[in-house]
Amino acid sequence: MTSKQENNPKPKKRNYKKIVMFFWLLFLIPPAAITLMLILASNSDLPTFEQLENPVTSQATEVYTVDHVLLGKYFNINRNNINFENISPILITALVATEDERYFNHSGIDFRSLPRVAYGAITGNLSKGGGSTITQQLSKMLFHEKPSNKLARVFQKFQEWIIASRLEKQYTKKEIIAMYLNQFDYINGAVGIKSATNIYFNRPPDSLNIEQAAMLVGMLKNPSLYNPVRRPQLTQERRNVVLFQMKRNEFLNQEQYDSLKVIPLELNFTRQAHDTGPAPYFRAELKKELARIFNKKDTITDEYIYHKPDGSSYNIYRDGLKVYTTINSRMQAYAEWAVTRHLGGELQEQFARDVKRNNHPPFSNDLTSEDIQKIINRAIKNTDRYRNMKKRMNNQVPKDSIDLEFNTPVAMHLFSWKGDIDTVLSPIDSIYYYKSYLQGSLMSMDPHTGFVKAWVGGIDYKHFKYDHVRHGKRQVGSTFKPFIYTTAIRAGYSPCRLITKTPTTFEAGKYHLKEPYTPEDDDNDYGYPVSLKWGLANSVNTVTAWVMYQFGPEAAVQLAYNMGITSHLDAVPSLSYGVSDLSLFELTGALSTFANKGIHIKPVIIARIEDKNGNVIYSATPEMKVAIDEQTAFVMLSLMQGTVNGVYNEYRGTRTGTAIRLKFDREEREYDGIPKDYAIAAKTGTTQNQSDGWFVGITPDLVTGIWVGADDRSVHFRGITLGQGANMALPIWGYYMKKVYADPSITIEKKYFEPPEGGINIEIDCEKVRQKNQFGSGRMDFGG
Repeated sequence: MTSKQENNPKPKKRNYKKIVMFFWLLFLIPPAAITLMLILASNSDLPTFEQLENPVTSQATEVYTVDHVLLGKYFNINRNNINFENISPILITALVATEDERYFNHSGIDFRSLPRVAYGAITGNLSKGGGSTITQQLSKMLFHEKPSNKLARVFQKFQEWIIASRLEKQYTKKEIIAMYLNQFDYINGAVGIKSATNIYFNRPPDSLNIEQAAMLVGMLKNPSLYNPVRRPQLTQERRNVVLFQMKRNEFLNQEQYDSLKVIPLELNFTRQAHDTGPAPYFRAELKKELARIFNKKDTITDEYIYHKPDGSSYNIYRDGLKVYTTINSRMQAYAEWAVTRHLGGELQEQFARDVKRNNHPPFSNDLTSEDIQKIINRAIKNTDRYRNMKKRMNNQVPKDSIDLEFNTPVAMHLFSWKGDIDTVLSPIDSIYYYKSYLQGSLMSMDPHTGFVKAWVGGIDYKHFKYDHVRHGKRQVGSTFKPFIYTTAIRAGYSPCRLITKTPTTFEAGKYHLKEPYTPEDDDNDYGYPVSLKWGLANSVNTVTAWVMYQFGPEAAVQLAYNMGITSHLDAVPSLSYGVSDLSLFELTGALSTFANKGIHIKPVIIARIEDKNGNVIYSATPEMKVAIDEQTAFVMLSLMQGTVNGVYNEYRGTRTGTAIRLKFDREEREYDGIPKDYAIAAKTGTTQNQSDGWFVGITPDLVTGIWVGADDRSVHFRGITLGQGANMALPIWGYYMKKVYADPSITIEKKYFEPPEGGINIEIDCEKVRQKNQFGSGRMDFGG
């Protein structure tokens, strides 16, 4: 008995030791494990202090108008960083109340929740770990990819603690919040808080109301789940959780909470893309101009002229640049409206009625069936459908495959002026359909700075990507005649000089002519005296031919080059008809020389570019040169005003000009009402077979060029009444300028052209001279 009793305490002692050991292990292992993990994490691949100071994030490049309106963006990721001061205080309040209540009281790690987090990390049960601070969440977004397994995620958690503590030493609390909100992906193309507020509510981040801020904070938990576009009810419920947290933390009272939680989401959702928004043709051209600037290298060092600190070239899709263009947002809107108003409101209907009488609408009756088929075949090969067929068939596309592919009806999304159409149509029929549409383009610029104020490259960028301002080159018709007349004025000829209206023959052998060339007038009305001013105002071919005969086509070609024309010009007599192909961009820029006292300034579309930190990395330097003397420029403006004011011809007893309807409109058109007591110089243009209609309007502070025509020159009006520039293009200028002059925020003055300081020594008042001289001799410098 005694021996058994003596042995009884031993098991109790062993159990006691086990219990003590268990509690020692319970309290020692977690700290030891945490310490070990922290040591391993601190010696792992962590970001350097330089990387912490300059975290790499892709930012969108923003494009602004001259009046500070956002035109659009270029991006791979639609993010633009902003400062804490530009974020609504309500959003900050909602964020802290929901995501990190003790944010302003810890140093990156919330030690109150650390035991719970540590337990979750060690056991791998991170769903119950929670407790990630805003700083930890930021470190995860900036420097970590999604882990491949639970063990990797556990290790990553400890890395986040270290990075978070370093971030807290590197940045202020405000900076960390701004970085966090800038980094987060709110989906639907909205990366960062600036894009999110713009896409979901169409407002800046500093003007959110409480329920909007709560919705965006609610999305932070899981943006795919709480997607306001696809799951509005679920998103509203999550938003209300945020509102409750704000009430719980005494940022809202009960009454505010009760009233806010019943408000629906009320999105103003606007998806952003490269080809949506205002001025899409301009932005497409701007992208090419930016590429030219940033790819330009020094010829000696072979280094990029405009480069980042590391010497590499800027990337508009990643580097967060701010491009300040010369476009005026209101003028751009008026220009787009004017093109739509004229082409969509009246001209396209006139055209459809006119060409439906053709044998093969919309093509001209001058074409044979074979000619039309060649046009269609070319169009087929320019389609994405054909290019995809070539890829599938290794560039060997049999004709029967093409016929089958393009004659089989499929679902189509087509453009129309009344709104896009969803229909079923064969691809070949869609080509005929689109061939029947007239296109239009407009460029408006300040002649003194070269700044382009408005740019419309076509009628609808989504369906017609081709830009007719910069890249579309067409015959310019009579809009080339001012260059020819300038050769005479520069030589001292008076606008009032009289010549006999009669054909001029260019002899065979001259200017590479194989046979005599005699330009004629459509009216075949000859034999009476007319002034040069009347000839230009009424776009008379025989008068222009007479002027060219005096100085030769080479003089006009060299003058045009001097004034900014860059396309090749043939020095031939038919140049008096404007047979050379030019772009609207170069024609408008060249004719603006007259309004700038003879100094040509190359059109400018970028004022300056800033990097993501606001440093100016590029400023426009206008390219200018003296093209003609100031007197010649002023006298030419006087001649071109005759186009609008009309010029009196005593023989006919009438005052006429091809654009006289702008000041003397008897039909009371909608664009009538432009102020008539100031200067407008202009030139209309119509090409062979009415394929192109042109109009260039010049005022002292604004030069605007317009072109209208179909993509194919063989698609055109049947007659000159509807097919002339005065009907096709001029009304767009009228609609546009009426809006521009009526807008007090646009400082385009209504005034006269300023004469040279020393005056002029050429008589330009032909009415006054006519009354004084009563015509005199047909070859005198007076009259008309």
